[in-house]
Amino acid sequence: MAMGSTGTVNITPEMMQNALAAVEDYRTKSANLNKELGETVENLIPANFSGSAADGFKFFYTSKIEPAVGEELTKLLNTLKDMFDATLKAIPGDQGIDEQLASENRK
Repeated sequence: MAMGSTGTVNITPEMMQNALAAVEDYRTKSANLNKELGETVENLIPANFSGSAADGFKFFYTSKIEPAVGEELTKLLNTLKDMFDATLKAIPGDQGIDEQLASENRK
């Protein structure tokens, strides 16, 4: 990514498409890991871990971990996706404004 002396960063459609793909890849991987973690916790308690400590852990998992890696992570990924989509839509042409201006300037 080139940065000029003005501090301007050139963004290409490819960069935004790559960012969108990364968000979706992360969404898929984190959902799979979250599901696996949930299954592990469900299998652990009460079969292999019981008592007050297990109840405390289950409460912590349900009240803190599940929301963080579930709903909150989904909100964050949706926000990133929306930002990248909006940026991609704002880039004129297939090659971006810099390339478009370069072509026009050569005429």
